[in-house]
Amino acid sequence: MKNSFLTSLVFCFLFIFYTNTSRAQQEFNLTGGTGSPEMINVGLRMRVDQNQYGLAIGTNLAYKNDNMNVSGDYYYHFSGRSGHTSLRPWYIKSGLTYMHSEGDWEIRQNLLLVPRLGREFNMTPEFGVALEAGIMLMLMDKNTAKKERTDAVSGDLDLIGSGFIQPSAGLKFFYTLY
Repeated sequence: MKNSFLTSLVFCFLFIFYTNTSRAQQEFNLTGGTGSPEMINVGLRMRVDQNQYGLAIGTNLAYKNDNMNVSGDYYYHFSGRSGHTSLRPWYIKSGLTYMHSEGDWEIRQNLLLVPRLGREFNMTPEFGVALEAGIMLMLMDKNTAKKERTDAVSGDLDLIGSGFIQPSAGLKFFYTLY
């Protein structure tokens, strides 16, 4: 299930890239950052006019269970001016994040919708920092027990919390490749 979902997500993302490339200026950015729910992540964004499409993969290295996430994001830049680029610095972002965590006791899978408002700060024409804040909405929360717990076990990290809507924020560094 996990491999087919990731493969489908990558193919959809590539399709979006190639359908919008014939009529506009293009630019690719390498990204790295941290946030909730993305954890520590690396990714690639493609710019088409004032739009960007991004794909990132992340993990939490401090977490004891095996974990990973994949995010597909759409950015629309709408306001402000930058002295280093023609891309407007203020943006709205809509993201879809798949999270997978596997520990001794269970396998947990989540699918989240992550809308945010953000601002990019370009330090040079190639390098910048982005800050964003918003919410995350749980679309899927699937837990599968691997074995029965014999006593009260604590320490498992609940990545999402108990609510349907949670706050979300992120910090990203980006570098323009071409």
